Amino acid sequence: MSSRPVLPFVLGIAGLVPFVGLAIFWAFSFGLPRPTPIFWIVWYGAAILSFLGGSRWGAEISNNPQSPNSLRLTLAMLPPLLGWLAAILVNELAFGAALALLIAALGFQLAWDILAIRSGIFPRWYLPLRILLTVVAVLSLQAVAVSGTQPLWF
Repeated sequence: MSSRPVLPFVLGIAGLVPFVGLAIFWAFSFGLPRPTPIFWIVWYGAAILSFLGGSRWGAEISNNPQSPNSLRLTLAMLPPLLGWLAAILVNELAFGAALALLIAALGFQLAWDILAIRSGIFPRWYLPLRILLTVVAVLSLQAVAVSGTQPLWF
């Protein structure tokens, strides 16, 4: 049985606060101009994707310091680039496209991380954490996309 370190779980849950909090802000507005929380949640999602891409870079360099796999390093650049594209889309008021892109990128990253966990690149205890964090982040993004008077999927 592998031990599960507590700190990554605590920090991971803390990292969900902006996703959940901004989804709640969007749902209830709290006197803010209506689109403001969408900008914030997309920008935060872009930051999280950059973090996840960086973790893949770090894992590859740690596991193969003398000859990191060029395909893995290249693929690790996709999450931050997709996050950056989502930030551009939201700045252009393409709210639905930005949210959909973040959801797809988070799903891609989770699938890739599951493969990495199964192959031993990441520890086994990381699997339930990654699933929990991705599910809550995606549900928060979806809540923003479908709440309000008209869904943002256009």
